[in-house]
Amino acid sequence: MPTTRFSSKPLVVATLAVMLGSTMHNAFAAVRATVPMVQEQTSYAPGRQITPADEAVISASAVKVLRHVAEARGKLHQKPADAEAAKAELIQANTLLDIIKASLPTTEVKDRIWVARKHLEYEDTKEVLPDLVPIYASLTELVDYLPTSVARTHIDQARKAMEAGKKDQATEQLRAADDALLYVEADLPLRSTQELVNQALDSLNSGDTKAADQSLIAAEDNVVFVSVSFESPLAQAKWALARARDDYFTGDTDLARADLAQAVGYLEKAAESGDELARQAVKSLIDDVRDLSSLVQQDRKDVGQRFEQAWHRSKALSERAAEYVSTGWQRLRSGGEAKKELIDAKLQLAYARIDHAIGKDDDSAKVELAEAKGLLDTAQKTIGEALRPNLETVIQRVSTLQTALDKGQGDLNFDAVQLQLGRLIADL
Repeated sequence: MPTTRFSSKPLVVATLAVMLGSTMHNAFAAVRATVPMVQEQTSYAPGRQITPADEAVISASAVKVLRHVAEARGKLHQKPADAEAAKAELIQANTLLDIIKASLPTTEVKDRIWVARKHLEYEDTKEVLPDLVPIYASLTELVDYLPTSVARTHIDQARKAMEAGKKDQATEQLRAADDALLYVEADLPLRSTQELVNQALDSLNSGDTKAADQSLIAAEDNVVFVSVSFESPLAQAKWALARARDDYFTGDTDLARADLAQAVGYLEKAAESGDELARQAVKSLIDDVRDLSSLVQQDRKDVGQRFEQAWHRSKALSERAAEYVSTGWQRLRSGGEAKKELIDAKLQLAYARIDHAIGKDDDSAKVELAEAKGLLDTAQKTIGEALRPNLETVIQRVSTLQTALDKGQGDLNFDAVQLQLGRLIADL
């Protein structure tokens, strides 16, 4: 695997060179013209595994964060507690967390989107249009890592809103693009870890060492996950399935079967989880992958569909594991007890989308949507007042999807509700 982060640097550099000698309209056209060409080769869009160099930086930095957090806790348990020394350790931990975030492939484009949103606060919309050019270029670079089509659509809509002078609409589309680029397995644990570290610092500034220690206990769990997240069984199974699919479509069935066997091995490790829902879902996925291993030797038209279903299910389960990491500290926040229901609802929603859009199995999709709706209704009873309107919108959209499925409507768009639910989980 190459150690450079992006494989399309020459393409982007050439594109930017074209921009410098063209009008803004032509610049947009030049960048957009490169995207379908690259995306066409990755229509399956599983994303490439983060590079070993990035993994090394993330894992090493996460271990150092863990050490600083442990040191901070040690200072707080001294007699007497040394709050100032604990603060110094947490400041160093925060610096290392910033280093980890900078190592993620999505950081650059998310920073560019943030800049565009900030400019919209005080500049005319047409003056912000040039900010979109490097965003398009960054999205082109990202196609090797994760699907970008949804984010690119939102950037297109933001551009149209800016051209029409609709500032609020442009801002919302930029936020939606940012949400669509969530690198869940790392972004959520990192975000919650930094929140916990900052929460501990706030408690120390208030003289509450006990509350600070409680925050740091939860932070330790998050950091441990970050240090091993790219090597977790579900993450490794996801990459193995992506490799197997690519091997199959290049005609190497033996290598595809070897990768599928590797995926089964990782999934069997994941199936040892004490989480009943995850354990049952993983066991079902193991059966699907084993069936797929026998199908690759046959000339079956549905093999590509089966690969896609298996990969998307592994992705949904991997994201759920990452989202669950940040639930341990929810007792420290009002309304946080609703988060587990929202996470499980997101998994059911993902499965419904897979069955409807890929498997063409609307009967199963209806059951999964009903499960999602029930979990969302439960969450509504305990979620905080500030986020209740957002949850009500999600519930309404799920109900709309249920009605459409009951009417037999095809090609339903699950993207909006999935993005909104993901944002809600991240905000809790």
